[in-house]
Amino acid sequence: MYWNNPTINFTYPSSQDPIVDSCHNGNHCLFYDPAFDQRQIHYQQKLQDLCDWANQSITTQGTTEFLQRLQNHYDIANIVKLNMWIDHIRSQGIVKPMLVSYDNNQYIAANGESRLRALECVPEVRSVTAFINTGVKYQDQFRHLESVTTFDQFAKLCKAIAGQNFLFRLTDAQAPYGLDWYEYDSRQTASVTPGEEYCVGAVTAYLEQHPGTVFTVDWFAQLVDWNQYKNF
Repeated sequence: MYWNNPTINFTYPSSQDPIVDSCHNGNHCLFYDPAFDQRQIHYQQKLQDLCDWANQSITTQGTTEFLQRLQNHYDIANIVKLNMWIDHIRSQGIVKPMLVSYDNNQYIAANGESRLRALECVPEVRSVTAFINTGVKYQDQFRHLESVTTFDQFAKLCKAIAGQNFLFRLTDAQAPYGLDWYEYDSRQTASVTPGEEYCVGAVTAYLEQHPGTVFTVDWFAQLVDWNQYKNF
């Protein structure tokens, strides 16, 4: 609903404050949970859903058309990224706090859905760091958590350094929560966030060398050396 709202770029530190703005004059509030049980979070596409989509698309479209269709490229890229992220999470843990929106007794992933899909293969990770984004009427439910009221506090919880870039998309005063989405750059995750062109090329080369591949949850759990397939 709010994805058409402008995305605003901030460099830390900043004299402007998107966290203050996201409170919409006291309508919304934000909390930080260092150990949020991710099993409570509702998200749309499970890892098996991605497997089913890829396998069915290859069967119905044929491998060549599957790889060439531009509308497929976002999810094709996620095949590579998720395979990388599962291995990265096993070794480094979750780097970025999630943004979780709470309303009407439901927690919804406002960002980080791909991390939740990756965690399906990493059962030993039982909690994530998270910003809980909600309306002021629910604030008493989160009194035990740290209240986040400024961008400086938010960025420090993200372990930001000076010059780091943040992106925010806000909702409005009538929304059930103040932030629609956020993201920031991180050196720790840069090596496992390849671009779409790289990913599509790598999957193309992989399927050429491994025809008949059937994507499964177990397939994602085993790291592929994608650098073998980058020169397409």
